Amino acid sequence: MEGEMVGCKDENSLPHSFGSRPWLFVMHGTRKKTCTFFDPINNSMEERILPEFLQGKACLGCYGEWILFSNELTRECFFLNTISFSKIYIPPPSDSLDFISGTVSISSPPNTSNCVVVLICSSKTFLLVFSLGTISWNKVPINYLNENMSSLMGASVIHNERLFALTSRDETLAIDVPSLARGCVEMTVINRLKLCPMPYYWFVFLVKCAGDLFSIALHSYGRGQLVTHVEVRRLELSSKGCNEMHWRRVQDIGDHTFFLSGNYGGSLPANMAWGAQCNCIYFPMNCGDGMRLYKFCLDDQILNYTFLPENNAGLERLLWAFPTNIMQTLEEDSLNSFGVAETKETDSTIIGKDDENKMVISRRWDELQIDLLELLLPRLSLVDCLQFASVCKEWSYASSSVQKGKVWPWLMHLPNFKYRSCKFFDPFYCKEYALKSDALDAQDHLALRFSKGGWVVITEGNHRVFILNPFTAQVINLPSLDNYIFDGISFMSLPASPDFVVYGFFFQMYGEYVVISSWHPGEEEWVSHEFRSSSPFFPSSNNPVLFQGEFYCLGRKGELGVFNPEMESWNVLCKPEPVHLAVPWYGDEYCHLLELNGELISVFREDDIKKPIHLFKLNQSEMVWKKVEHLGDMTLFVDRRNSIAISPLEKKYVNRIYIPKFEGNRDSKKVIFYSMEDNRYHPCVQTHTVEEPVTCVWMEPNLHLHKS
Repeated sequence: MEGEMVGCKDENSLPHSFGSRPWLFVMHGTRKKTCTFFDPINNSMEERILPEFLQGKACLGCYGEWILFSNELTRECFFLNTISFSKIYIPPPSDSLDFISGTVSISSPPNTSNCVVVLICSSKTFLLVFSLGTISWNKVPINYLNENMSSLMGASVIHNERLFALTSRDETLAIDVPSLARGCVEMTVINRLKLCPMPYYWFVFLVKCAGDLFSIALHSYGRGQLVTHVEVRRLELSSKGCNEMHWRRVQDIGDHTFFLSGNYGGSLPANMAWGAQCNCIYFPMNCGDGMRLYKFCLDDQILNYTFLPENNAGLERLLWAFPTNIMQTLEEDSLNSFGVAETKETDSTIIGKDDENKMVISRRWDELQIDLLELLLPRLSLVDCLQFASVCKEWSYASSSVQKGKVWPWLMHLPNFKYRSCKFFDPFYCKEYALKSDALDAQDHLALRFSKGGWVVITEGNHRVFILNPFTAQVINLPSLDNYIFDGISFMSLPASPDFVVYGFFFQMYGEYVVISSWHPGEEEWVSHEFRSSSPFFPSSNNPVLFQGEFYCLGRKGELGVFNPEMESWNVLCKPEPVHLAVPWYGDEYCHLLELNGELISVFREDDIKKPIHLFKLNQSEMVWKKVEHLGDMTLFVDRRNSIAISPLEKKYVNRIYIPKFEGNRDSKKVIFYSMEDNRYHPCVQTHTVEEPVTCVWMEPNLHLHKS
């Protein structure tokens, strides 16, 4: 029956709007006689009983509205058209297990004569190839893989008559598809993708879009597969020929939207995606707290996610389905349920009209008494203080108005570096501000590494390191690095202090050695020293903390390592006893260390917002960790690398731990915090959208100009 088209339409088997916009679905194979459909627009789920001819089938891949199915028991294989419900049968490969677990690439719709199906089995060195019109699959070895001790990975796609496939050495093979049909291999090897090293993981997808080919790397943190970063690259052709193809990092995908799942990726123009946002990437990920549906916005560099309604077994084989003939127009007034917000502007005026249309003119600002101004100042936010001083000359003299304004940590994050700007979120007033800065005019990806006293350590790409005060626009450039590999970075004191020194810490993989690099102002290079640890030390992601003249590093078990800069010595302390008996897997939880009222505090939290946060205080006389149940009048701000403690002016903010996540959308988002009073997160976000900037850090605004 190969190539035969059979009609079998059963409209009751599909949700009403299936086929009109992107949907996620999963076939449960022999486990269930149903198919689970997820509508990402409405965040809803439908379970439908499958017609008999689809029961027991597994979904292997798709091309537009065509989906390839295989029966796990009978090995029957066929394409199904989700619009017409017609079927096209193809023979199964000789090894059905490879078929079920492999990745399928399809060159064109199966109702065309030139359709070629290629099966890639992970960790193998050969391809299985089937051409429509033939009667069997061909096994095609790739000698290059054997010669270079490499193997195929999951992601692949057919683009411009070439099969692009990734290898275990992060290379990309570009294989001529017509040559595969002849049983031989004609190919070129494209340069390696420079992916983030361990302890991070990555999932790489290949997506063809508007004549171009893109690679998308999702960097995840730990076994929970918590996505922390997304990198997009476009394949570019040199004028010298196809042998000069290379991947180049890009900052946007234009007016398109990408959809990723399993080992597959697809794209649509945003106006055909029904509610999805342009220049964004959507993908599901099974994390420790459930199945998340992520949206990554390349403009804002922000990850949003909602929880899919149910965490069924087998959801790792979720696939996107969207036809190629989606309606190309949308209603302009339709709601965007993904939380795409427009910037709202409010105007404040001095002169206006009352209800009787009489002109009302306010009194002169400089006529207000100074003592009234000084009562007002402590109640203003930092931005209000900045504006306060610029109202008039008299106000600028009002008892150093800016310095009297209460300052608390803001969350700083970087949108797409092409905008040369940064954003700040005030967690108490729930307001967001944008700040342009020429210092952020970069040619490569920017990352926030550390903050102290209003100064932020930033890296550009893998080489450049600089320190920026975003409010004074002052920059301190540090010597370039061959490769930024620091696990932590900190400095002794603020710039302009006589003991200002920057220290970077790099812990080798097995925890036996640490390399500590230092830079003093005026030096042209980093000075590095290697130290052997008295016992294996596996660091947390938190930066070292300067405490009583020494840098303390927190290990993932809860142990402490100490670097004395004066003695140039490194030591892993025998006490305190670790919080955990075994070394947690990197990323199982975030571990933070900070100084609070002259004492060291450790914080252990999982990314799962249903789990409690655990705090400990170091009892220095006994050198043991003591459980902390209450923060008193203090508040903590923690991100992946930085931790800050303050005593807020208003008591309603005390006894909280703020994390770098938000609930809601751009119009009404609120920062998420953990209350030590009732031991839970606020607001409740299990049924709402969660937003998290990709690169962010808590920092305390500093308006003082640094004088060198």
